[in-house]
Amino acid sequence: MELGSHGVKMEDLHEYAELLHQSNDEGAKRMISRVSGILEATDDAGRSTPHFAAVGGCLPILQFSISQDKSAADRPDAMGWTPLMIAASAGRLEIVRHLLSLPDVDVNHRNLNLLTPLHYACSKNHALIAHMLLEAGGDVNASDKYGATPLHRAASQGHDRVRSFLHGHFFKTLRERNLEKLLRLFVACEEGRDDAAIALVAKGADPLLENKVNGWKKCTVQLLLML
Repeated sequence: MELGSHGVKMEDLHEYAELLHQSNDEGAKRMISRVSGILEATDDAGRSTPHFAAVGGCLPILQFSISQDKSAADRPDAMGWTPLMIAASAGRLEIVRHLLSLPDVDVNHRNLNLLTPLHYACSKNHALIAHMLLEAGGDVNASDKYGATPLHRAASQGHDRVRSFLHGHFFKTLRERNLEKLLRLFVACEEGRDDAAIALVAKGADPLLENKVNGWKKCTVQLLLML
């Protein structure tokens, strides 16, 4: 008889994992009551209840497990997969939503291949989950060990909806990060400091973004023509 962690028979643990993979929470509850230690037990891949529940979208058992051990919410398996990463890949929206509400869950956690939950959501065309991850601070520019970003993943799979969404988020983020440079660019243009304006554009300030000048919306290219 092969025993796993917490003295749980591997046969029981595999049965329990399969119940959670199928989102059979009633069957899983019966096993939790019957098999001591199974809630905390890990299999040979380093996965435990939150990982199993994330696969099948079994929210009640995932919540119960985390209520008993808060650190389990973000605990990686042997390959670095967290419950959030698994849920993002499997398209388990409610699991993702719950995990993102927890303070200790890292939205940008990377596994051994340097992939994040956002990589998997984009690769599997889970647009709403990708949106949730981005709203929670997911890094659209995160690169895996091959240099691929979530956008690369979406494009390589032909997921046009996700790709378009990521493009929009990328440029929105770029504009927000660019705000200080943009304001400095307008000042440089208004003051006729050509060298400073050129240097700011070279560093990423967008000359086509608009600002209000004397009540009129003008981009810096238009502003230069007015000088």
